[in-house]
Amino acid sequence: MPGTYNITDFGAKGDGRHDDTPAFRRAVAEAAKVGGCVLLPPVVPGGGYVLTGTVRLEPGVSLIGALAGMPFIAWEGVPREMQRGAVILARPRKEDYEGEKKQPLFELLGGNTVRGLYILYDQQPWPSDKELEASTSPYRYDTFEQFRSRFVAEHAKPYGPTFYSRHAPSVTIEDITCGRYYDFCVFHLAGKVFIERCYLYGYKRAFAIKHGPDTIRFRGIHVVPNVERSISHEHSKLHAAITACDDNVAFDFGAVDGYSVEDVVVFLAHTGFKLGASEASPFFDPVENSRESFSWGKGPWGSIQNVKLDNVALGFHCVTGTILPNQLQNLMVHVSIPSDQKVQTGSGQVARQAAFFVEPGFAGATLTVHNLSISSFAPTNVLAGAQMVQRANGRAFLIDCPGYPDRVDYAERKQACFDIFGLVLSNIPSTHFLAVTPGTTPDVRVVGFTHNGVRQADGALIAK
Repeated sequence: MPGTYNITDFGAKGDGRHDDTPAFRRAVAEAAKVGGCVLLPPVVPGGGYVLTGTVRLEPGVSLIGALAGMPFIAWEGVPREMQRGAVILARPRKEDYEGEKKQPLFELLGGNTVRGLYILYDQQPWPSDKELEASTSPYRYDTFEQFRSRFVAEHAKPYGPTFYSRHAPSVTIEDITCGRYYDFCVFHLAGKVFIERCYLYGYKRAFAIKHGPDTIRFRGIHVVPNVERSISHEHSKLHAAITACDDNVAFDFGAVDGYSVEDVVVFLAHTGFKLGASEASPFFDPVENSRESFSWGKGPWGSIQNVKLDNVALGFHCVTGTILPNQLQNLMVHVSIPSDQKVQTGSGQVARQAAFFVEPGFAGATLTVHNLSISSFAPTNVLAGAQMVQRANGRAFLIDCPGYPDRVDYAERKQACFDIFGLVLSNIPSTHFLAVTPGTTPDVRVVGFTHNGVRQADGALIAK
Protein backbone atom coordinates (compact mmCIF):
# COMPACT_ATOMS: atom_id res chain seq x y z
CA MET A 1 0.00 0.00 0.00
CA PRO A 2 1.18 3.56 -0.60
CA GLY A 3 2.86 5.04 2.45
CA THR A 4 4.00 1.69 3.88
CA TYR A 5 7.64 0.73 4.14
CA ASN A 6 8.88 -2.82 4.73
CA ILE A 7 11.75 -2.82 7.21
CA THR A 8 13.55 -5.57 5.32
CA ASP A 9 13.84 -3.29 2.26
CA PHE A 10 16.14 -1.10 4.34
CA GLY A 11 18.50 -3.89 5.38
CA ALA A 12 16.86 -5.39 8.46
CA LYS A 13 17.57 -9.12 8.89
CA GLY A 14 15.50 -10.14 11.90
CA ASP A 15 17.85 -13.08 12.52
CA GLY A 16 18.60 -12.29 16.20
CA ARG A 17 22.27 -11.55 15.44
CA HIS A 18 22.49 -8.67 12.96
CA ASP A 19 22.10 -5.14 14.40
CA ASP A 20 18.96 -3.80 12.73
CA THR A 21 19.07 -0.35 14.38
CA PRO A 22 20.41 1.46 11.24
CA ALA A 23 17.72 -0.18 9.11
CA PHE A 24 14.99 1.01 11.46
CA ARG A 25 16.35 4.55 11.34
CA ARG A 26 16.52 4.57 7.53
CA ALA A 27 12.97 3.25 7.22
CA VAL A 28 11.62 5.83 9.68
CA ALA A 29 13.38 8.64 7.83
CA GLU A 30 11.75 7.56 4.56
CA ALA A 31 8.30 7.13 6.13
CA ALA A 32 8.58 10.58 7.73
CA LYS A 33 8.50 12.19 4.28
CA VAL A 34 4.83 11.25 3.88
CA GLY A 35 3.74 10.35 7.42
CA GLY A 36 3.74 6.63 6.66
CA CYS A 37 3.95 3.24 8.36
CA VAL A 38 7.01 1.07 8.87
CA LEU A 39 6.03 -2.61 8.70
CA LEU A 40 7.85 -5.45 10.48
CA PRO A 41 7.34 -8.82 8.76
CA PRO A 42 7.42 -11.95 10.97
CA VAL A 43 10.89 -13.24 11.79
CA VAL A 44 12.14 -16.81 11.41
CA PRO A 45 11.70 -19.09 14.46
CA GLY A 46 14.18 -18.02 17.13
CA GLY A 47 14.92 -14.76 15.35
CA GLY A 48 14.24 -11.15 16.18
CA TYR A 49 15.03 -7.63 15.09
CA VAL A 50 18.01 -6.55 17.20
CA LEU A 51 17.98 -2.95 18.44
CA THR A 52 21.04 -1.56 20.18
CA GLY A 53 20.21 2.15 20.10
CA THR A 54 17.35 4.62 20.09
CA VAL A 55 14.86 4.70 17.22
CA ARG A 56 13.06 8.04 17.04
CA LEU A 57 9.63 7.86 15.47
CA GLU A 58 9.24 11.16 13.64
CA PRO A 59 5.88 12.97 13.75
CA GLY A 60 3.20 11.01 11.95
CA VAL A 61 5.26 7.81 11.60
CA SER A 62 3.79 4.51 12.82
CA LEU A 63 5.48 1.20 13.55
CA ILE A 64 3.36 -1.87 12.89
CA GLY A 65 4.20 -5.51 13.61
CA ALA A 66 1.19 -7.80 13.86
CA LEU A 67 -1.63 -6.18 11.89
CA ALA A 68 -4.16 -7.42 14.43
CA GLY A 69 -4.01 -9.25 17.75
CA MET A 70 -1.12 -10.09 20.04
CA PRO A 71 2.17 -10.85 18.30
CA PHE A 72 3.22 -13.76 20.46
CA ILE A 73 1.71 -16.54 22.60
CA ALA A 74 3.74 -15.53 25.65
CA TRP A 75 1.76 -17.32 28.35
CA GLU A 76 2.49 -20.72 26.85
CA GLY A 77 6.20 -20.22 27.41
CA VAL A 78 7.35 -20.72 23.84
CA PRO A 79 11.14 -21.35 23.87
CA ARG A 80 13.31 -18.72 22.20
CA GLU A 81 14.22 -21.09 19.36
CA MET A 82 10.54 -21.32 18.43
CA GLN A 83 9.53 -17.67 18.81
CA ARG A 84 8.28 -16.03 15.65
CA GLY A 85 6.24 -13.01 14.63
CA ALA A 86 7.19 -9.35 15.13
CA VAL A 87 9.91 -9.99 17.72
CA ILE A 88 12.30 -7.22 18.82
CA LEU A 89 15.35 -8.15 20.87
CA ALA A 90 16.33 -5.04 22.82
CA ARG A 91 20.05 -4.95 23.57
CA PRO A 92 20.95 -1.35 24.52
CA ARG A 93 24.61 -0.34 24.48
CA LYS A 94 26.25 0.28 27.84
CA GLU A 95 26.97 3.90 26.99
CA ASP A 96 23.22 4.44 26.53
CA TYR A 97 22.26 3.40 30.06
CA GLU A 98 25.30 3.48 32.35
CA GLY A 99 25.47 7.28 32.51
CA GLU A 100 23.27 9.64 34.47
CA LYS A 101 20.87 10.06 31.55
CA LYS A 102 19.35 6.97 29.95
CA GLN A 103 18.51 6.62 26.28
CA PRO A 104 15.12 5.09 25.37
CA LEU A 105 14.54 2.26 22.93
CA PHE A 106 11.82 4.20 21.08
CA GLU A 107 11.32 7.96 21.31
CA LEU A 108 7.89 9.13 20.15
CA LEU A 109 7.69 12.61 18.66
CA GLY A 110 3.90 12.74 18.24
CA GLY A 111 1.17 11.39 16.01
CA ASN A 112 2.58 7.86 16.31
CA THR A 113 0.95 4.45 16.50
CA VAL A 114 2.96 1.44 17.66
CA ARG A 115 1.16 -1.88 17.34
CA GLY A 116 1.70 -5.61 17.55
CA LEU A 117 5.24 -6.08 18.91
CA TYR A 118 6.87 -8.60 21.20
CA ILE A 119 9.84 -6.86 22.86
CA LEU A 120 12.31 -8.78 24.98
CA TYR A 121 15.40 -7.47 26.76
CA ASP A 122 17.06 -10.85 26.44
CA GLN A 123 20.39 -9.73 27.96
CA GLN A 124 18.78 -8.46 31.17
CA PRO A 125 19.56 -10.83 34.10
CA TRP A 126 16.54 -12.99 34.90
CA PRO A 127 17.80 -15.88 37.06
CA SER A 128 15.58 -18.71 38.22
CA ASP A 129 15.63 -19.99 41.79
CA LYS A 130 17.67 -22.99 40.59
CA GLU A 131 20.25 -20.72 38.95
CA LEU A 132 20.49 -18.61 42.09
CA GLU A 133 21.16 -21.63 44.26
CA ALA A 134 23.91 -23.08 42.02
CA SER A 135 27.40 -23.03 43.56
CA THR A 136 28.72 -21.20 40.48
CA SER A 137 25.98 -18.54 40.47
CA PRO A 138 27.27 -14.95 40.15
CA TYR A 139 24.24 -13.84 42.17
CA ARG A 140 24.90 -15.68 45.43
CA TYR A 141 24.29 -13.90 48.73
CA ASP A 142 24.75 -15.11 52.29
CA THR A 143 21.07 -14.68 53.13
CA PHE A 144 17.81 -14.36 51.27
CA GLU A 145 17.25 -10.92 52.81
CA GLN A 146 20.56 -9.71 51.37
CA PHE A 147 19.54 -10.99 47.95
CA ARG A 148 16.11 -9.40 48.21
CA SER A 149 17.46 -5.99 49.19
CA ARG A 150 20.58 -5.85 46.96
CA PHE A 151 20.09 -7.89 43.80
CA VAL A 152 18.30 -5.29 41.66
CA ALA A 153 20.71 -2.45 42.50
CA GLU A 154 23.80 -4.61 41.99
CA HIS A 155 22.86 -6.72 38.96
CA ALA A 156 19.89 -5.39 36.97
CA LYS A 157 20.87 -3.31 33.94
CA PRO A 158 19.32 0.17 34.34
CA TYR A 159 18.09 0.51 30.77
CA GLY A 160 16.27 3.56 29.56
CA PRO A 161 12.51 3.39 28.92
CA THR A 162 11.14 1.20 26.14
CA PHE A 163 8.92 4.12 25.08
CA TYR A 164 9.67 7.73 25.91
CA SER A 165 8.39 11.11 24.83
CA ARG A 166 9.19 14.65 25.87
CA HIS A 167 5.98 15.79 24.20
CA ALA A 168 3.61 13.04 23.10
CA PRO A 169 0.41 14.35 21.51
CA SER A 170 -1.89 11.90 19.73
CA VAL A 171 -0.03 8.67 20.46
CA THR A 172 -1.43 5.13 20.41
CA ILE A 173 0.40 2.10 21.83
CA GLU A 174 -1.46 -1.19 21.52
CA ASP A 175 -1.01 -4.95 21.40
CA ILE A 176 2.46 -4.90 22.95
CA THR A 177 4.11 -7.67 24.93
CA CYS A 178 7.33 -6.71 26.73
CA GLY A 179 9.56 -8.49 29.21
CA ARG A 180 12.56 -7.58 31.39
CA TYR A 181 12.35 -3.80 30.87
CA TYR A 182 13.76 -1.42 33.46
CA ASP A 183 11.06 1.19 32.74
CA PHE A 184 8.46 0.48 30.06
CA CYS A 185 6.76 3.78 29.21
CA VAL A 186 7.81 7.22 30.51
CA PHE A 187 6.21 10.39 29.16
CA HIS A 188 7.42 13.85 30.14
CA LEU A 189 4.36 15.54 28.64
CA ALA A 190 1.45 13.67 27.08
CA GLY A 191 -2.03 14.28 25.77
CA LYS A 192 -4.61 12.46 23.65
CA VAL A 193 -2.82 9.19 24.39
CA PHE A 194 -4.39 5.74 24.07
CA ILE A 195 -2.56 2.73 25.52
CA GLU A 196 -4.39 -0.56 25.16
CA ARG A 197 -3.80 -4.30 25.47
CA CYS A 198 -0.26 -4.39 26.83
CA TYR A 199 1.14 -7.49 28.55
CA LEU A 200 4.20 -6.57 30.60
CA TYR A 201 6.59 -7.43 33.38
CA GLY A 202 9.91 -5.87 34.32
CA TYR A 203 12.02 -4.35 37.05
CA LYS A 204 10.68 -0.85 37.59
CA ARG A 205 7.68 1.19 36.37
CA ALA A 206 5.25 0.03 33.71
CA PHE A 207 3.71 3.47 33.00
CA ALA A 208 4.98 6.82 34.27
CA ILE A 209 3.37 10.09 33.15
CA LYS A 210 4.80 13.33 34.55
CA HIS A 211 2.51 15.93 32.94
CA GLY A 212 -0.81 15.00 31.31
CA PRO A 213 -2.72 18.18 30.36
CA ASP A 214 -5.09 16.26 28.10
CA THR A 215 -6.83 12.90 28.08
CA ILE A 216 -4.70 9.82 28.73
CA ARG A 217 -6.48 6.47 28.54
CA PHE A 218 -5.33 3.01 29.54
CA ARG A 219 -7.34 -0.13 28.89
CA GLY A 220 -6.62 -3.85 29.01
CA ILE A 221 -3.27 -3.67 30.85
CA HIS A 222 -1.70 -6.84 32.23
CA VAL A 223 1.40 -6.41 34.47
CA VAL A 224 2.04 -10.02 35.42
CA PRO A 225 5.21 -12.20 35.25
CA ASN A 226 3.91 -14.55 32.56
CA VAL A 227 5.35 -12.64 29.62
CA GLU A 228 7.94 -15.26 28.74
CA ARG A 229 6.40 -18.34 30.32
CA SER A 230 3.56 -19.40 32.55
CA ILE A 231 3.61 -18.05 36.10
CA SER A 232 5.68 -20.62 37.94
CA HIS A 233 7.50 -21.11 41.19
CA GLU A 234 10.85 -21.06 39.36
CA HIS A 235 11.43 -17.30 39.82
CA SER A 236 9.92 -16.68 43.25
CA LYS A 237 13.13 -15.18 44.66
CA LEU A 238 13.55 -12.85 41.68
CA HIS A 239 9.95 -11.69 42.11
CA ALA A 240 10.68 -10.98 45.78
CA ALA A 241 13.72 -8.84 44.83
CA ILE A 242 11.75 -6.91 42.21
CA THR A 243 8.81 -6.20 44.49
CA ALA A 244 11.09 -5.10 47.35
CA CYS A 245 11.89 -1.94 45.34
CA ASP A 246 9.43 0.86 46.09
CA ASP A 247 9.93 2.25 42.58
CA ASN A 248 8.48 -0.93 41.09
CA VAL A 249 5.15 0.74 40.23
CA ALA A 250 2.51 -0.22 37.69
CA PHE A 251 1.10 3.32 37.22
CA ASP A 252 3.02 6.44 38.30
CA PHE A 253 0.99 9.62 37.70
CA GLY A 254 2.40 13.10 38.36
CA ALA A 255 0.27 16.10 37.36
CA VAL A 256 -2.08 14.11 35.13
CA ASP A 257 -5.28 15.94 34.31
CA GLY A 258 -8.21 13.59 33.73
CA TYR A 259 -6.72 10.11 33.36
CA SER A 260 -8.89 7.09 32.59
CA VAL A 261 -7.83 3.56 33.55
CA GLU A 262 -9.98 0.50 32.86
CA ASP A 263 -9.57 -3.28 32.98
CA VAL A 264 -6.19 -3.73 34.67
CA VAL A 265 -4.53 -6.73 36.31
CA VAL A 266 -1.32 -6.25 38.34
CA PHE A 267 0.34 -9.23 40.02
CA LEU A 268 3.59 -9.17 42.01
CA ALA A 269 4.37 -5.46 42.00
CA HIS A 270 5.40 -3.24 44.88
CA THR A 271 2.82 -0.51 44.14
CA GLY A 272 -0.24 -0.56 41.93
CA PHE A 273 -0.89 3.20 41.57
CA LYS A 274 1.18 6.18 42.73
CA LEU A 275 -0.87 9.37 42.57
CA GLY A 276 1.17 12.57 42.64
CA ALA A 277 4.74 13.43 43.57
CA SER A 278 6.37 15.15 46.55
CA GLU A 279 9.92 15.90 47.63
CA ALA A 280 9.86 12.70 49.67
CA SER A 281 8.28 10.72 46.81
CA PRO A 282 9.31 12.55 43.61
CA PHE A 283 8.58 11.73 39.99
CA PHE A 284 11.74 10.46 38.28
CA ASP A 285 12.50 11.03 34.59
CA PRO A 286 15.45 8.73 33.72
CA VAL A 287 16.08 10.36 30.33
CA GLU A 288 16.27 13.89 31.73
CA ASN A 289 17.74 12.55 35.01
CA SER A 290 15.37 14.83 36.89
CA ARG A 291 13.17 14.52 39.94
CA GLU A 292 10.10 16.66 40.33
CA SER A 293 7.44 17.27 42.96
CA PHE A 294 4.07 18.97 42.66
CA SER A 295 2.27 21.35 44.99
CA TRP A 296 -1.22 20.71 46.30
CA GLY A 297 -3.81 21.25 43.56
CA LYS A 298 -1.46 19.84 40.91
CA GLY A 299 -2.06 16.22 41.85
CA PRO A 300 -3.64 13.81 39.39
CA TRP A 301 -7.36 13.30 39.07
CA GLY A 302 -9.43 10.90 37.02
CA SER A 303 -11.17 7.54 37.10
CA ILE A 304 -10.09 3.95 37.67
CA GLN A 305 -12.40 0.99 37.23
CA ASN A 306 -12.28 -2.80 37.06
CA VAL A 307 -8.81 -3.22 38.58
CA LYS A 308 -7.22 -6.20 40.32
CA LEU A 309 -4.03 -5.59 42.33
CA ASP A 310 -2.82 -8.99 43.47
CA ASN A 311 0.17 -9.48 45.80
CA VAL A 312 1.33 -5.89 46.30
CA ALA A 313 2.91 -3.92 49.14
CA LEU A 314 0.88 -0.79 48.38
CA GLY A 315 -2.28 -0.80 46.34
CA PHE A 316 -2.64 2.99 46.08
CA HIS A 317 0.10 5.39 47.16
CA CYS A 318 -1.67 8.76 47.43
CA VAL A 319 0.95 11.52 47.46
CA THR A 320 -0.41 14.83 46.13
CA GLY A 321 -4.03 15.90 46.12
CA THR A 322 -6.25 18.30 44.22
CA ILE A 323 -9.77 19.69 44.46
CA LEU A 324 -11.01 17.28 41.79
CA PRO A 325 -11.71 13.74 43.00
CA ASN A 326 -10.20 10.42 42.03
CA GLN A 327 -13.13 8.12 41.37
CA LEU A 328 -12.43 4.41 41.83
CA GLN A 329 -14.86 1.63 41.01
CA ASN A 330 -14.76 -2.16 41.20
CA LEU A 331 -11.38 -2.70 42.87
CA MET A 332 -9.78 -5.82 44.31
CA VAL A 333 -6.60 -5.21 46.32
CA HIS A 334 -4.70 -8.14 47.78
CA VAL A 335 -1.86 -7.06 50.09
CA SER A 336 0.96 -9.49 50.92
CA ILE A 337 4.31 -7.99 49.87
CA PRO A 338 6.31 -7.20 53.03
CA SER A 339 7.86 -3.76 53.47
CA ASP A 340 10.99 -2.88 55.41
CA GLN A 341 9.90 0.77 55.63
CA LYS A 342 8.05 1.89 58.74
CA VAL A 343 5.55 4.63 59.56
CA GLN A 344 5.20 6.01 63.09
CA THR A 345 1.52 5.97 64.04
CA GLY A 346 -0.51 6.55 67.18
CA SER A 347 -0.31 2.81 67.86
CA GLY A 348 3.45 2.54 67.30
CA GLN A 349 5.52 1.68 64.26
CA VAL A 350 3.58 0.16 61.37
CA ALA A 351 4.98 -1.45 58.23
CA ARG A 352 4.36 0.60 55.09
CA GLN A 353 2.19 -2.15 53.70
CA ALA A 354 -1.41 -1.18 52.91
CA ALA A 355 -4.15 -1.19 50.32
CA PHE A 356 -4.18 2.63 50.64
CA PHE A 357 -1.23 4.66 51.95
CA VAL A 358 -2.04 8.38 52.13
CA GLU A 359 0.75 10.94 52.55
CA PRO A 360 0.45 14.49 54.00
CA GLY A 361 0.19 16.14 50.57
CA PHE A 362 -3.14 14.39 50.01
CA ALA A 363 -4.87 16.25 52.86
CA GLY A 364 -7.95 18.00 51.54
CA ALA A 365 -8.36 15.64 48.60
CA THR A 366 -11.18 13.13 48.22
CA LEU A 367 -11.19 9.51 47.11
CA THR A 368 -14.60 8.21 46.10
CA VAL A 369 -14.65 4.41 45.93
CA HIS A 370 -17.45 2.09 44.82
CA ASN A 371 -17.14 -1.67 45.36
CA LEU A 372 -13.79 -2.20 47.07
CA SER A 373 -12.49 -5.58 48.20
CA ILE A 374 -9.32 -5.80 50.32
CA SER A 375 -7.80 -9.12 51.36
CA SER A 376 -4.52 -10.63 52.51
CA PHE A 377 -2.92 -14.07 52.41
CA ALA A 378 0.62 -15.32 51.88
CA PRO A 379 1.10 -17.66 48.89
CA THR A 380 4.53 -18.97 49.83
CA ASN A 381 4.80 -21.11 46.69
CA VAL A 382 4.47 -18.02 44.46
CA LEU A 383 6.33 -15.23 46.24
CA ALA A 384 9.23 -15.87 48.57
CA GLY A 385 8.90 -13.80 51.72
CA ALA A 386 5.18 -13.03 51.42
CA GLN A 387 3.59 -11.85 54.66
CA MET A 388 -0.04 -11.26 55.52
CA VAL A 389 -1.08 -7.85 56.84
CA GLN A 390 -1.31 -9.11 60.42
CA ARG A 391 2.13 -10.74 60.41
CA ALA A 392 3.83 -7.85 58.59
CA ASN A 393 2.01 -5.33 60.83
CA GLY A 394 0.55 -3.55 57.84
CA ARG A 395 -2.94 -2.04 57.50
CA ALA A 396 -5.83 -1.94 55.08
CA PHE A 397 -5.67 1.90 55.34
CA LEU A 398 -2.57 3.77 56.49
CA ILE A 399 -3.12 7.53 56.69
CA ASP A 400 -0.49 10.19 57.33
CA CYS A 401 -2.44 13.44 56.89
CA PRO A 402 -2.02 15.79 59.86
CA GLY A 403 -3.57 18.54 57.75
CA TYR A 404 -2.83 22.19 56.97
CA PRO A 405 -4.49 25.37 58.25
CA ASP A 406 -4.69 27.06 54.84
CA ARG A 407 -7.43 26.69 52.24
CA VAL A 408 -6.57 26.04 48.61
CA ASP A 409 -9.08 26.23 45.75
CA TYR A 410 -11.97 26.33 48.26
CA ALA A 411 -10.77 23.07 49.87
CA GLU A 412 -10.25 22.57 53.58
CA ARG A 413 -6.90 20.82 53.95
CA LYS A 414 -7.43 19.33 57.37
CA GLN A 415 -7.77 15.63 56.54
CA ALA A 416 -7.88 13.05 53.79
CA CYS A 417 -11.44 12.07 52.93
CA PHE A 418 -12.55 8.61 51.85
CA ASP A 419 -16.13 7.89 50.79
CA ILE A 420 -16.49 4.13 50.28
CA PHE A 421 -19.71 2.58 49.03
CA GLY A 422 -19.42 -1.19 49.33
CA LEU A 423 -16.38 -2.43 51.27
CA VAL A 424 -15.41 -6.08 51.78
CA LEU A 425 -12.43 -6.91 54.03
CA SER A 426 -11.20 -10.51 54.14
CA ASN A 427 -8.53 -12.19 56.24
CA ILE A 428 -7.57 -8.92 57.93
CA PRO A 429 -8.32 -8.56 61.68
CA SER A 430 -10.19 -5.49 62.88
CA THR A 431 -7.04 -4.32 64.72
CA HIS A 432 -5.40 -3.90 61.31
CA PHE A 433 -8.12 -2.01 59.45
CA LEU A 434 -6.75 1.49 59.98
CA ALA A 435 -3.67 3.26 61.38
CA VAL A 436 -3.06 7.01 61.48
CA THR A 437 -0.06 9.16 62.31
CA PRO A 438 -0.06 11.54 65.31
CA GLY A 439 -2.13 14.63 64.55
CA THR A 440 -4.13 12.94 61.80
CA THR A 441 -7.90 12.94 62.03
CA PRO A 442 -9.14 10.05 59.89
CA ASP A 443 -12.25 10.47 57.78
CA VAL A 444 -12.96 7.08 56.21
CA ARG A 445 -16.72 6.77 55.78
CA VAL A 446 -18.18 3.42 54.74
CA VAL A 447 -21.66 2.50 53.52
CA GLY A 448 -22.18 -1.23 53.05
CA PHE A 449 -19.39 -2.94 55.01
CA THR A 450 -18.71 -6.68 55.23
CA HIS A 451 -15.87 -8.24 57.23
CA ASN A 452 -15.07 -11.94 56.79
CA GLY A 453 -18.58 -12.55 55.51
CA VAL A 454 -20.34 -10.70 58.36
CA ARG A 455 -22.19 -7.44 57.70
CA GLN A 456 -20.93 -4.53 59.80
CA ALA A 457 -22.53 -1.23 60.76
CA ASP A 458 -22.17 1.68 58.39
CA GLY A 459 -20.07 4.61 59.57
CA ALA A 460 -16.47 5.72 60.00
CA LEU A 461 -13.55 3.33 60.42
CA ILE A 462 -11.83 3.81 63.77
CA ALA A 463 -8.13 3.23 64.36
CA LYS A 464 -7.47 0.62 67.03
